[in-house]
Amino acid sequence: MRRIAIIYLLFTSFLYAQNDSTFVDDKYLEDQIYFNVTYIQLLNTPERISQSGFSFGVGGGFIKDFPLNKRRNVGLGVGLGYGLNNYYFNIQLDEGDLPDGEVDLKNNKIILHNLELPIELRFRGSTATKYNFWRFYPGIKLSYNFAKNTSFSKSSDFDVSDIIQINKFLYGLTFSVGYNKWNLHLYYGLNDLFDEVNNNAYAVDITDIRVGLMFYIF
Repeated sequence: MRRIAIIYLLFTSFLYAQNDSTFVDDKYLEDQIYFNVTYIQLLNTPERISQSGFSFGVGGGFIKDFPLNKRRNVGLGVGLGYGLNNYYFNIQLDEGDLPDGEVDLKNNKIILHNLELPIELRFRGSTATKYNFWRFYPGIKLSYNFAKNTSFSKSSDFDVSDIIQINKFLYGLTFSVGYNKWNLHLYYGLNDLFDEVNNNAYAVDITDIRVGLMFYIF
């Protein structure tokens, strides 16, 4: 009897191990670390401002996944990340715009450091055991500019805040589509990048569009 009991225990343990090895998690999540790199194109630039050089942006962060259906192939992603955007442009000034009358400005650069909140509606072909899949993620992104750097090639010091102010809060539509880790990414700004200041007579109603790649690492 003892031998039969031992054989029975070994057999049931084997069956349990087999069942456990084929267990599929039906509560899986697509929590992901992301990284993106984009080319930036300024839109609606007035005659006195033109884009120059290569404007670009990079960013990264974490997105929490909230499935919306039983198959878990539709979900909502809410994230938190950091973005760095480099804008290169030329600004033309009249003598009355600056106290010293200097108008020789070129190779202007503004670097924005942003805290970003991406929100995505996620359509995907993933399963608990399928890690390579097509995805379609439309969404929005909210950004808070917490720091900036400016650089102007000029014979004397110049503060960009004398001419334009940078919006602290930016928001726009986003769109990511692709397969596995490689995805096309698009951002379309909905509000103005710059504001005009009180002592500046011309408007700066500039928005931006960013096109590049998005990588979902995990």
